[in-house]
Amino acid sequence: MELTDSQLTQFENKGYIILEHFLPENLLQAMREEIHQLQQAHEFKKAGIGKQADFKIDDTQRGDFICWIDQANPFPATVDYLSRIEAIIPQLNRTFYLGIRTYECHYAVYPAGTYYKRHSDRHKMSSPRVVSMVFYLNQDWAPEDGGQLRIYEKDNILEEVVPQGGTLVLFLSEIEHEVLPTNRPRLSLTGWMRNE
Repeated sequence: MELTDSQLTQFENKGYIILEHFLPENLLQAMREEIHQLQQAHEFKKAGIGKQADFKIDDTQRGDFICWIDQANPFPATVDYLSRIEAIIPQLNRTFYLGIRTYECHYAVYPAGTYYKRHSDRHKMSSPRVVSMVFYLNQDWAPEDGGQLRIYEKDNILEEVVPQGGTLVLFLSEIEHEVLPTNRPRLSLTGWMRNE
């Protein structure tokens, strides 16, 4: 899959793009089933904030559980998604000279009542994260289910993305954003394109 000229222009002008129907429903269902199996096997861990010495678990800031994906040995249901991401990276590099060399990602599950307060994915000191990516796996999501991704520009709200299954959001990792409280379990595959 390649991004269109209009999508690239929006990414250049706004710093983010929203791609609906990124994968077909049968692949989404396979990923949802994979998440369920991984939960049953207790593979998900509580997510934290900060890195290295500053890392901590803080439920007042972030409430999701994550399971990292090993690109060398990916979970079967993620293979098609990862190949599409790998096809987009060279296009972003050619167009914007971002220097992306690799990426990382994990499944993320937000239980009902959880959220992730406003933050940036680039750590304060330094970070190789260049582009953040969130791919939603939720089925039949309605606005009243909550869990929207809110994207900011300074004090202004630029966008609130409903986490409907099949939607991929790509945005520059320095952009501040938050996950609003969710009223039902919210599933995604989240990751970062990196310049290291």
